[in-house]
Amino acid sequence: MAKKPFSSRVRNAVFILLSFLLTLILFMISICTVFEATLFNSEFIFDNMNSSNYFIDKRDEITTSLIDLGYASGLDEKFFDGFVDEIMISDDTREYLDNYYSGKGAKIDATEFKQSFNTKLDSYIEENNIKNVNGNSRDKLVNKAAQIYRASLEIPLFSRFSAYFLTAKNAMPFVIVALLALAVIICLVLYFANKWKHRTVKYICYATSGAFLALGIIPAYLMLSGKISHINLDSRALYNMFVQSANSVCVAVLFISLFLLLVSLGLYFLYRRMYKKVGG
Repeated sequence: MAKKPFSSRVRNAVFILLSFLLTLILFMISICTVFEATLFNSEFIFDNMNSSNYFIDKRDEITTSLIDLGYASGLDEKFFDGFVDEIMISDDTREYLDNYYSGKGAKIDATEFKQSFNTKLDSYIEENNIKNVNGNSRDKLVNKAAQIYRASLEIPLFSRFSAYFLTAKNAMPFVIVALLALAVIICLVLYFANKWKHRTVKYICYATSGAFLALGIIPAYLMLSGKISHINLDSRALYNMFVQSANSVCVAVLFISLFLLLVSLGLYFLYRRMYKKVGG
């Protein structure tokens, strides 16, 4: 069998390189799209909080911390029964997420909490006929309780990576558009540079197949091995929310990976049909 001309081999190498670049671009588009729909979307975080019983777990954690504070101040444990509820936590968390994702800062507004705490203290003082109440001690107690409440609702990574997170979030739509433009350009180059159009389909099929494999391996490994559940977090609420969110992200990546698999199969069958028509 005669060797292919050097120019033909160079051209094939260039096309394979373009196919590889298209694989990388499709991979990055997929990851960016998943991030845009999940981690960079406050609704995604809030929905996973709901589905992981975050607010119930967080209520129990806050109540336990407040009871410990109450012991030091002479408050009965029953004082905190039903004081913090899921609705209050949910509303304040929603505002916290909205402010963070809009760039207003990750702050917890404990105004309503303080008002409720003061009202509860007034009732407690009246019911127990307590005469001498030190105003400074009371203010310290209320502020300390509010500090516990705020600290419990804060998500540690938010404050640590806020500058990078917001920069990436704001840039993500532009990155996706730029990557899509590059993908279209590469497809057009492959189309117009090939006399036989079935070869264009072949190279694009290579790219989608490569992207399918690259996307599917990591999330499949994480979910099957159970590595996600091995993370160490002190807060049960944060742990359950993290595992739930991480699994949801993995499922989203796998869904796109399977979509690319279907596209690859469709392109393969299209290539075979076009190949038969032209005879090679």
